[in-house]
Amino acid sequence: MTVPGRADARHNHARVLEAAREAFAEEGPSATLDTVARRAGVGAGTVYRRFPSKEALLAAVVNDRLDRLVDELAAPASGDPGAAFFAVFERAVSQVALNKALCESMSSATGISPGVRDRFLAALAPLLANAQRSGAVRPDVTAADVTGLIAGCAAMEHAAATPGRSTAIVLDGLRTSVTKSNETRCAECGTPIAPTATGRPARYCGNACRQRAHRRRHTPA
Repeated sequence: MTVPGRADARHNHARVLEAAREAFAEEGPSATLDTVARRAGVGAGTVYRRFPSKEALLAAVVNDRLDRLVDELAAPASGDPGAAFFAVFERAVSQVALNKALCESMSSATGISPGVRDRFLAALAPLLANAQRSGAVRPDVTAADVTGLIAGCAAMEHAAATPGRSTAIVLDGLRTSVTKSNETRCAECGTPIAPTATGRPARYCGNACRQRAHRRRHTPA
């Protein structure tokens, strides 16, 4: 038999965490506990009883989101080690960039528990090692380097005039010279384009970049 009081407490705890995820994702660490309480539809005292400080609540949210990201990175990837590594890098950047608190926490490592940080590095390490063995990634790069670059790219994407361009430039720096020389890149954002078996090489990575380039060419200065 479920005890009503305990069921309500669990429900409130879940509401507080969900409200905190939304608030910190949108506003970053500056979001207040009062804001979280309003979003959750509970009193500020309910939040304080479960989390003694805003830092404790932020740490819980950041570590939970980073744990989920680790699970996503561990999902089966492409059979090409280089393509798998770069796809994971870009996916991680996009996920971190969408969450302001996670982006700022990864940049400073504030609030991230050692266990979660170790799991993140452990998920990246085999992907990086396989890509390096295949000759797709420079041999002097470490998993810790990659973590810092993901955080940096996510921060740059917030203010980027052309989404994806900063990340593409960083990824180009991770590639070996052989990989770079054989690549075709999008004329708009710089993203690598997979070669086609027939026909002319593509100039753009997709319709969005093609349309942006078209609008710029046909917009009066």
